[in-house]
Amino acid sequence: MTLRLPCLLLMALACAARAPLGSGVPDQAGVPAATQVTLSLASDDLYAIHGFFTTTATPAAVWRVLSDYQGLAGIVRGLKSSRVLRRDGGRLLVEQVMEGHFLFFEKTLDLRLWITERPPLLIEFSNADRAPFRTYQGAWRISPTPGGCGVDYTLRVSRGDLAPRFMEQGLFTGNSEALLRDLSGEIARRAADVPTKKTGSARPGGPIPPGGNSEKGHP
Repeated sequence: MTLRLPCLLLMALACAARAPLGSGVPDQAGVPAATQVTLSLASDDLYAIHGFFTTTATPAAVWRVLSDYQGLAGIVRGLKSSRVLRRDGGRLLVEQVMEGHFLFFEKTLDLRLWITERPPLLIEFSNADRAPFRTYQGAWRISPTPGGCGVDYTLRVSRGDLAPRFMEQGLFTGNSEALLRDLSGEIARRAADVPTKKTGSARPGGPIPPGGNSEKGHP
C-alpha cells in the first residue's frame, strides 16, 4: 500500500527518498548543506518538529525559495499542486495537495494554510481548516551568518491518522528531512544561477523576486 499526504510549504510532509539524518545536498560552493530534524511529543496527541539546515546562500536567496508558494510543486517531490488562493498584503491563503508513498498505506489529503510573511527573515503558517489536522502551526526562520545563513523549521502538528502510531513518528521525521533536502537543494541551485554584476541580469528561470509570487503564478 501507499500513503498519500499533503505538504506544507512550506511545510512539513514531503514525499521523497530518505537519507540518513545529517546528510545534505551541495550548495553553490559545493559544500554540503547540513540538515537536522528532531521530533518530540508536546502532548499525547501533538508532535513538535524542529528542522535546521545551513547554506552559503544569502538570506535573500533563501527567502525567494521559501516564499515561492506556487513554485513548490516543482521543488518538493510528491507535491502535486500548490496554489495561492488569496493574498492580502503579507497574509496569504495557500492550498496544497500531495501524493506520497509509505509502506502499506495510501491516502490523498488537501491542506489549506494561512501564511504570514514577515520579511526578510520570518514566515509563519497555520492550518485554515481543522481537517486533516486539528493543529498544524509552524514557521521558517532565517538567521544570517558570516558565511551565509541558517534556516530553522518548526512545526506543531496533531496526529492525523496517517499511519499506525508506532510508524507515525518515523513518517513525520523522514518526510521533514526530505522537505529540507528538497528546499535546500533548490536554494543552492538558484543561488548558483545568479550571475555576478559583470555578467548582466539573471537569465530566465533564475531567482524570483521576494513577494513576486501571485495567484497567476510566477512573474
